[in-house]
Amino acid sequence: MSTKWYEGLKREIINIPLSNSAPPWQSSTPLPESQLADLGRRGNFIDKFEDYEIDNSLAELVSGKRIAYVCPSPHLKGMKMGEYIDSFDLVVRVNQAFHMQEENWEDYGKRTDILMNCLNCNKIAALKNNMSFAKDMKYIVCPMVSMWDIQRVHDFLDTTGVPWHNVSDGYLFKIFKEVGTTCNTGLTGIITLLNYDIKELYLTGMTFFNMNKFGQIYYDKYHNEAMTNNNFREDSDKVPNFADLRIDIHQQQPQINYFHKMVYFHYGKKMTLDKYLTENFNHTIQKVTNR
Repeated sequence: MSTKWYEGLKREIINIPLSNSAPPWQSSTPLPESQLADLGRRGNFIDKFEDYEIDNSLAELVSGKRIAYVCPSPHLKGMKMGEYIDSFDLVVRVNQAFHMQEENWEDYGKRTDILMNCLNCNKIAALKNNMSFAKDMKYIVCPMVSMWDIQRVHDFLDTTGVPWHNVSDGYLFKIFKEVGTTCNTGLTGIITLLNYDIKELYLTGMTFFNMNKFGQIYYDKYHNEAMTNNNFREDSDKVPNFADLRIDIHQQQPQINYFHKMVYFHYGKKMTLDKYLTENFNHTIQKVTNR
């Protein structure tokens, strides 16, 4: 009898049962178990799948809190949700490296309390160019694999003087294996927070790149900053170069499929959704309300 890939692990991720068989791998990166084996060969690194380990200081910050999780989609422009976003106990933003400008307060809110950031080379360089933003955070969380660059990541985090949490690569690879692709930071950040005893996680500004249809995917300030920091080139007005988004690594459809599961298990409990996500995941929401 063959050993399951999740042998010795909890049979769940954020209380969502693991599939009996992992979905087909849809990423140009090697299989998660192959990447872990490669890490093991390189030295004293994490070389196996792991369950999530609570960060006690982060737990103290977020416990019992209502949290707004704000991604940079342009669909929030004109929605005037800024005041509502700022009404939450904590505001999280994803892969950002700048304070919110007054011209965007009305739609996106003013505050950033927790930064979710993949901390790749470009993201670290952007934050180094605006250390006042990084130093203003209550917490910085890196929910992306970093073992290959762990010293660089930790050295940078230490310079901020801000409490930080680097999610274990072993846990992230467990997520990737179950989802079927190397997830984007936005999704792994949500999963990270759902491990904690929070009151509410309100998700907004997230579209899975316009439900895998692409086009304009970021509001102007975020788009311009990302281009300045060499995250992508521009194909046409405010449309990122498709190849530069590395969808070959971060396939959207497997993430959309898994988010349906997240909605089924967490909607109306810890997790609430903005209008865009409610409309696009309404079929699953109806299953939740009718069960």
